[in-house]
Amino acid sequence: MDLKRILHKISYLKWVFMLAQIVLILYSFIVLPDNLVSLIGVIIFITGIQLGMDSLSDMDRMSEKEKTRYSTTNYANQQAIIVLSVIVIVVLISILFLSLKFVFPSTENSLFNTFFDLGLDCWALILGLLCLLKSIYDKDSYVKSMLVN
Repeated sequence: MDLKRILHKISYLKWVFMLAQIVLILYSFIVLPDNLVSLIGVIIFITGIQLGMDSLSDMDRMSEKEKTRYSTTNYANQQAIIVLSVIVIVVLISILFLSLKFVFPSTENSLFNTFFDLGLDCWALILGLLCLLKSIYDKDSYVKSMLVN
């Protein structure tokens, strides 16, 4: 078994992480726990891992619908602009959350510590979004190379 097939098999773990996201979201809406901000941080962290796992998939196994989408001229650029804007927004939110602990250093409030942890969890989402961005460009170049041949 070659590495490409192993990585593609590992990419199926994205469904496990997506199921965990759904369960945690439903739990947070139904139960409304006291540590809701921490739970949101876990959901954001799992989302970043899920996006990273999705980028491990094999380009040769793209669906025909996906190939048709990427064969249009501006689809990949539109997707990249959307993902880049989300990355910028999440970076700004993360910096805001991370700065709270330094703006109010004397406060031993656990809420500031919780938001600091949420800012760290946002970086996992940022890494997942960067993996998604690379995957968009890889799929675009793969489909365009197939059209040329």
